[in-house]
Amino acid sequence: MSFRDFVLDARAPALHHVGLTVSDLDRSLAFYRDVLELELLEVLDVSGPEIGRSVGVAGAELRIAFLRLAGLQLELLEYTAPEQRVYERRNSDVGAAHVCFRVSDLDGAYRELSARGVGFVSEPFRIAEGRHAGRAIVYFRDPDEITLELLEDANVPGAGG
Repeated sequence: MSFRDFVLDARAPALHHVGLTVSDLDRSLAFYRDVLELELLEVLDVSGPEIGRSVGVAGAELRIAFLRLAGLQLELLEYTAPEQRVYERRNSDVGAAHVCFRVSDLDGAYRELSARGVGFVSEPFRIAEGRHAGRAIVYFRDPDEITLELLEDANVPGAGG
């Protein structure tokens, strides 16, 4: 038996959500809900020994928000206890991760988010040759410097490029 045998429905995406630990849930909600326009589903406060055991952090107290955009559900977690530590994350560091949003018009999304004050790592990059020719990408950061990406895939119906 393999892990794939345990996935509930092979026709639906097996990835349920992506969780990101943030320093200030209200500030992150202002970004993900108001700037990126993800739909806020729920905000919870959770604590107790069971949650500490489940996340592997003794004494954990969390504020959690669930947001949705198309098929992606995003979970934002603010640990109100114990204290949080901030560490430098470069894309090349082991364990660094990012969330990628597929868009139909990368240049338009880039202009719109730039106008809303989003800081990008670079200008959009277009891949000219090879297996990914026609794709365009750009990386940006959320208020906690978590890496996010926009992707325009010319090989997907309805996408620009």
